[in-house]
Amino acid sequence: MISPEAVMQTLQPWLGADYLAEKAGLCSRLAALLHGFWPERDTLSHLAQQLDNLLFMAVREDTGGRMALLMDSGQLIRLRMNDFALMADELLYLLFATLPRSPFHLATIREYAMRSGSLSALRAQYLLYPHMQTPEETKTLYRVITTCHEPWRFRHWIDQTIKGD
Repeated sequence: MISPEAVMQTLQPWLGADYLAEKAGLCSRLAALLHGFWPERDTLSHLAQQLDNLLFMAVREDTGGRMALLMDSGQLIRLRMNDFALMADELLYLLFATLPRSPFHLATIREYAMRSGSLSALRAQYLLYPHMQTPEETKTLYRVITTCHEPWRFRHWIDQTIKGD
């Protein structure tokens, strides 16, 4: 089960601790959406869109449409539309980490990564499924991650010892 606390921790860099401290209900609803995902029935694209919409609507309502939140650093930040898609993608990794490590789930995640460009799907393949991939596939994942995404999104978890050819 994905806890509301895990959701809160994932979203804290985006939304700030103060905002999230007042939004336990939002974190619970996001966790319930993630927990309710059934790979045999649902699509990751639809789940990502639901997460994105729920986050956007909550922040829009809570800020009166200003979309500005006070961050932990004390800086007031205005969120952009793309930020919500990135937050939703970050939340998907919580789901990927709970799925059984099976060829079916790897294929589901791999297909989603190919269709969406999801960094969380690439991260899941790279970190959670290395035993189901060749070293060449792992190197390819490394190259895709490091060339297609901003370093601030991956540098805290990627293995810097793996280098592409």
